[in-house]
Amino acid sequence: MRAARRIAWALAVFALVGSGCKGSLELNEIHIVHSIALDVGKNGGVKLSAEIARLASGQQQPKGMLNKTFMLTGEGSNIFEAARLMRVMSDRTLLWGQTTAIVISKDIALQSLDKQIESLRRFRQFRNTTLVYMIDGQASRVLEVEMPNASISAQALRGLAEGGETTGLTSQTSLLDIYMDRINGYQEVCIPAIRVLKSKEGELNRLIQATGFFAFRGDQLAGFMSSRLSKGYLRASNRMRSTNEKLTCDGKPGDTVAFENTRSSSRITASIDKTGIPVVRLEVDADLNLVGQPCDDQTVTPELIAEWEKRLNSEIEDQIKSFIGFSQQHATDLLGIGERIHRKQPQQWKQIKDEWSEIYPICRFTVNVNTRIDHTNFTV
Repeated sequence: MRAARRIAWALAVFALVGSGCKGSLELNEIHIVHSIALDVGKNGGVKLSAEIARLASGQQQPKGMLNKTFMLTGEGSNIFEAARLMRVMSDRTLLWGQTTAIVISKDIALQSLDKQIESLRRFRQFRNTTLVYMIDGQASRVLEVEMPNASISAQALRGLAEGGETTGLTSQTSLLDIYMDRINGYQEVCIPAIRVLKSKEGELNRLIQATGFFAFRGDQLAGFMSSRLSKGYLRASNRMRSTNEKLTCDGKPGDTVAFENTRSSSRITASIDKTGIPVVRLEVDADLNLVGQPCDDQTVTPELIAEWEKRLNSEIEDQIKSFIGFSQQHATDLLGIGERIHRKQPQQWKQIKDEWSEIYPICRFTVNVNTRIDHTNFTV
């Protein structure tokens, strides 16, 4: 019996090794897709645009990717059909496994987010780590922008996610993140929003900017969160990495003193009280450094630092409450409050889960912020 198993294993390994070389392709036989855009096509279908890097394989130049890209476009009733029609227009095999970013237009998201995400997930070549963005307008325009410091749009889009995390404007959101949130139902989905900047003459200015988040309720678009709401959301959800906060100088509205947020953490507790209303307590801690000059005629003293901390507590609390107000107005549970109640009070959750979209807007939130200013280097 053992001998037979060993023979079977040997045959299986041989089959895998032997079949691997058959599928190999040369550089002059492939096109590598680096980013894609999804727009509404004709008759409610899908317009798929792909940014493709030119590859070099000749003897006159080194092998690899050239500093140039081009676009292919296909339209179909779904993503699969659009991709097949795109292949007809290409003289090479398209490799989708290196796709770094997916840009979804607001118009196609309005149809059904689940439909698009499920189609992308069934497209086996896409990696789970592929980043997802949304834009209010044509998504394909993002891939057409010629940026001065990036040879391909995929590089700029990945940089936006990294830069957004340090400014509190956005955070990295992958295809898997969205899929898991929709399947598990732990919390509602939000997708980073971007836009293409224009020059004064109305032409593309070769820049893409992160602008906040698009929030969903189920698979339906609920609304757009601006930068201020995004900061409140990232703090409340314990996803804040770094950002700046400013306080105005008394009597001089145009002058400000700036602080760098070096650490931020949040804790959420949720339960149902005796009256049957969900109550939520949100605790936020933030460490900041003074990075700008104090206001004129100000000497940094422990008393002034205590005053700054009090004002920062109020400012950050207002940001978070603004986000909470948005989420309740649009009945989108982006913090996963329902799931927290489910875990803590499963029996009570059974009684309210079917009406959660109506109950969430009347949840009672309490926000407590505690800031600490360290390393001012100016204290007398």
